[in-house]
Amino acid sequence: MKVVVVGSGLIGLTSAYFLSARGHEVVVLERQEGPGRETSFANGTLLTPSMPEPWNAPGCWRMLLSSLGRSDAPLSLRLKALPAIGGWGVRFLRESSSRRFESNTRKNMKLALYSLEVMARLRERTPIEYGRTARGTLKIFRDPSALDRAVAATGALASGGLTFKPLTARQTIELEPALAPIGKQLAGALHSPKDETGDAYRFCSALAGHLREEGVEFRFGTAVTALEARGGEITAVVTGRERVTADRYLVATGSYSHPLLKGIGLSLPVRPAKGYSVTFDASPTEPPLRIPIVDDDFHAAIVPFAGGLRVAGTAEFAGYDLALRPERVANLLTLLRQVLPQAKVAAAAAKPWCGLRPMSADGVPIVGPAPLANLYVNTGHGHLGWTMAAGSGALLADLLSSVRPAIDPAPYALARFTASVPAE
Repeated sequence: MKVVVVGSGLIGLTSAYFLSARGHEVVVLERQEGPGRETSFANGTLLTPSMPEPWNAPGCWRMLLSSLGRSDAPLSLRLKALPAIGGWGVRFLRESSSRRFESNTRKNMKLALYSLEVMARLRERTPIEYGRTARGTLKIFRDPSALDRAVAATGALASGGLTFKPLTARQTIELEPALAPIGKQLAGALHSPKDETGDAYRFCSALAGHLREEGVEFRFGTAVTALEARGGEITAVVTGRERVTADRYLVATGSYSHPLLKGIGLSLPVRPAKGYSVTFDASPTEPPLRIPIVDDDFHAAIVPFAGGLRVAGTAEFAGYDLALRPERVANLLTLLRQVLPQAKVAAAAAKPWCGLRPMSADGVPIVGPAPLANLYVNTGHGHLGWTMAAGSGALLADLLSSVRPAIDPAPYALARFTASVPAE
């Protein structure tokens, strides 16, 4: 079959890879001039099955309310975004009950672990290289009670296949000497050895190059303006220059999947959550950081990255606003100074960036068929897009190809929202 994939970020490209591997003719349409240039461009670089929790944790409404007017809140809600959230926001808060949050966490964990397995096979079968490391992550804690709660919470995740190693403050410093200057502040850490890192943009560029050699067609600089629907199915993708027809169509345009599908009367429960990162081309610390650090207090990560360093985190519900807010960038630099006080942080050397993470209403990705007969979606991964990309692409390709997937697709189906998300 001929399949048109709209979007060439991590999700679109991994979907294209597995669709091509299934023998389909694949055409990828992308409005940017190359792959991975939007949300996949400068993300946190982390593949973290150890952190499968959705952002709508129990009590998140308190955090959102307290964030109004604050620039330093890890999870921030801007008033101008409220009208666009609507029914999505109601579902987002409803899914924050303890029972639903725990269920959604397990769903994410299963897809994340599957995705790491799929990524390993993808590396074996392709020549691509993207700066992968497999040293795990260190989540640090300053409050002993917070560490105790985190250790207790690992039980359910460990039973699902994850591995955690609680560390004392001394053991934490032994594993990562760059943390020695704040050793007296630390209660300890959780080491998650299965976590990995990699340059998502480099991965996208390399995979797109490989796919071209395998016969996948890319049309960059091609903005899709509409989907054309008739008789219960998609009949064409409309761009500024032409109508592109196929047997099957996949929308993998991240946060922009919602407005695109809204044009054919489909309300996709996905909204943008803006995340920030700051990249330093050279390491500002001595000794250089070796293991990615996740700070439990600041809900952000510091990651050694291609000889340099990247600080990433925060979530801001601000609609489709891509403006770089200086105070949010400053928050990441403050985090870097507090975790690595020996860092020589020069604001002029920092490369700030922001991107729109596609957040589903329940914090679980949406992968599979849409209500129209030949339409599929792959989006809603939130902060776990890099972690889940390979597994989501494989799952999507199996479903489109009528092949039984390796994992149960029901938890990730769009149909789970049908009865409870109002049209907007």
